[in-house]
Amino acid sequence: MKVLIIEDEALSARALERTLKALRPDWELAGCTTSIEASLRFLAEHKDIDIILSDIRLDDGLSFAIFDRIETQAAVVFVTGYDEYALRAFDYNCADYLMKPVQKSDLEKALKRCEERFPRLTPSMLKSMSRDIMERKVDYRRRLLLEQGSRTLVASVEEVSYITSDVGGTKVFLRDGTCGYIDSPLSRLETELSPELFARVNRQFIVALDAIKAFDELPGKRECALVLKDPHGAAQIHISIPKRKELTGLLY
Repeated sequence: MKVLIIEDEALSARALERTLKALRPDWELAGCTTSIEASLRFLAEHKDIDIILSDIRLDDGLSFAIFDRIETQAAVVFVTGYDEYALRAFDYNCADYLMKPVQKSDLEKALKRCEERFPRLTPSMLKSMSRDIMERKVDYRRRLLLEQGSRTLVASVEEVSYITSDVGGTKVFLRDGTCGYIDSPLSRLETELSPELFARVNRQFIVALDAIKAFDELPGKRECALVLKDPHGAAQIHISIPKRKELTGLLY
């Protein structure tokens, strides 16, 4: 079996690769792409891919765009931190839909589905898979422990304005203007915070959706500036145009 991994988070991609090799050491990992455009180029050159393990939210948009633009016979396993795309995923030769962080047992089940190579998903299969997805639903964080020098602050997620990765670690900015550090990387927090409240807007920032004030266009650039509500209006957060479209969809 030849496998392609589509994942823009390096840590998640490496973890998925390690688990895949442990479960199917004889399978070939043909490649790992990080964007819609790179995946399109790869699939155009490699038409013999059997299985695709794909994240849904990529930096340049939703991975569904890949399968809208190129035809592939590969079975697709979507791997994501968001459950709201489950029904839509079944339109794209979806063999399974896994929630991050991926459990080894869940990936094993997904790989078995791929090996069986379903020609199509029947209503009974769809019902069974939907039930599995709901049972795996993440219990999202409600509080964060923030280090503020000699003090450890307990903050509810509703107090958070945005989170960023800097040289000192992962820094959380609260709506009262204070901040603190948390012992978790952005990639982990992305899966632990509710997608109804937060969005990963680029590699460096996670933003609370209701902390967003405006989007400012940047002349001559294929990106825009995300403006937050006070007291963090001066924060400089640049995002891609596809990410802006995705965020405006979430803000309705």
